[in-house]
Amino acid sequence: MFLIFLANLFKQYKEHWKKATLTLGLFLGIFFLLFNVVNFDFSSVANSDSNDKTEKKSAEEENKWQFKKKPLSVANAAPLSANEWTREYGLDDSNNKPGDDPDGDGLPNKLEYAHMTDPLKADTDGDGYSDKQEIINGYDPDAPGDARPNAEIIITKIGVSAPVIWSKNDDETSLQEDLKKGVVHFPKSASPGQDGNMVISGHSSNYVWVKGSYNYIFKNLNNLEKNDEIKIKVTQQNKRIINYTYKIIDKRTTTADDPFIFEQTANPSLTLSTCWPIGTALKRLVVRAELVK
Repeated sequence: MFLIFLANLFKQYKEHWKKATLTLGLFLGIFFLLFNVVNFDFSSVANSDSNDKTEKKSAEEENKWQFKKKPLSVANAAPLSANEWTREYGLDDSNNKPGDDPDGDGLPNKLEYAHMTDPLKADTDGDGYSDKQEIINGYDPDAPGDARPNAEIIITKIGVSAPVIWSKNDDETSLQEDLKKGVVHFPKSASPGQDGNMVISGHSSNYVWVKGSYNYIFKNLNNLEKNDEIKIKVTQQNKRIINYTYKIIDKRTTTADDPFIFEQTANPSLTLSTCWPIGTALKRLVVRAELVK
């Protein structure tokens, strides 16, 4: 019976093979086109409910500068308290207060300590730019030349952890290349923890033929709400790690050329942007956060 069915099917195809082939080809063409234009991410998202671990208070909280985390010594990578740090650099009672600025570079001792820079030398790495200038402009104050510190964005609520790429150019080709390696920090926008608006962009989706580990890094950005936290982790070459925490104050869907995305702010702020709805570049989903001091 089955053989008879196959024979009849073959006979029908033979008689109408042109129409059948054309229909099949049209169907496959439409399917391929829609698949690559819409480019939804069909990968599953693992939801991990990890319990927050409460860190023990470090001894650093007990000293007069009240730092929450111990830094690493430039010399030997051993933990130093603020008091040990002042002794290491030879500060005395005349210039060791948190607000003092012995080298006159605009960074008080408490910030020199935070970045593990030399409080008695305005230009720690000797590259012609003061420590404060380098930090404000997003360069590593302890590495000569145009070295950048390594930066990472962490959004625990939506499982985001990605490198922040310091884009040198804002043309589309350069940005798309950088987006393959992480999320991009737009040129001329503020640096982590500094006054002004730091603008970071990432993919919510991408074409299936584009290779990259971060094609869908911001696909769950819409799940963020007011007061959720975004962390920027900065690691300098001297191994000093500085964590900046931002709290969300606004979320909106807008046009790609909306001035709100790049507008300057008086206080340190962070703006995240991604194409929206997923699978299109029609609009932008924008999240604005402010630094928690």
